[in-house]
Amino acid sequence: MINDLEGEQPKALITGFSSGIGFAYAQHLAKQGWYLELVSKDPTRAQKAYEQLAYPHSRYHLADLSNIGGIKTVTEKVDSPELIIANAGITKFGEVGGLKESERKDLFYLLCIGVIDLLEEYVPDMITAGKGRIVIVSSIGAITPMPKSSIYASAKSAINSYGQSLAKELYSKNISVTVSLPGYVKTEAHAKAGLTHLRDKVPEWMWVSADQVVLETEKASLKKKSQVIPGIIYKLVSPFLNMSLANKIWNKMTKRGKS
Repeated sequence: MINDLEGEQPKALITGFSSGIGFAYAQHLAKQGWYLELVSKDPTRAQKAYEQLAYPHSRYHLADLSNIGGIKTVTEKVDSPELIIANAGITKFGEVGGLKESERKDLFYLLCIGVIDLLEEYVPDMITAGKGRIVIVSSIGAITPMPKSSIYASAKSAINSYGQSLAKELYSKNISVTVSLPGYVKTEAHAKAGLTHLRDKVPEWMWVSADQVVLETEKASLKKKSQVIPGIIYKLVSPFLNMSLANKIWNKMTKRGKS
């Protein structure tokens, strides 16, 4: 659906909009009057989320962002936006040697290289326009070891580094880049990844809502901060996440029980 007011409204591009943080971001920006270009991989979930959003100043696109073809699908259909929310991603559990080569490549592309390819396409137009905002949803896993999720953690770490460097590069050009590092978020991501045990093992106080992530991330973005860690508990513990004791406690809490 394309609304007549599209050209008169500021445009935001949101990847991974059909659930979790992406959907919460779509709801938030809809309330702010943005025109929304929404991207999702799954046609059924996308249609359901779009109907639930019920926001006329928007349209959605189907694209698998784990490969360059999906990125090109988006960049060919969506003109340069004023705001990019690079949120698409999955949580994937996998011991070393446990993931197929195709799984490793697709996961790293989706979480890191694909985000870079997307931004490299749009940022030059933002520079020409002299304004723009970029939000990259990474993970607290970018700054702490994640045994048995090393591909996921390394991709999140790499895109965090890219985002921090890009923020410095674009600051003088009136373009902000904010990387969000959420911890455990109440979404369907863990269930999809076969990590349902986390809902029982991780204490309630360690979970944050998708809405809270969006509110804190958007506040940081508007203030042109290059990084934000949503949730007070994660802000407090983040300086200690690389300490041996902290990692032992974290790993014990999140360890999968024997089947």
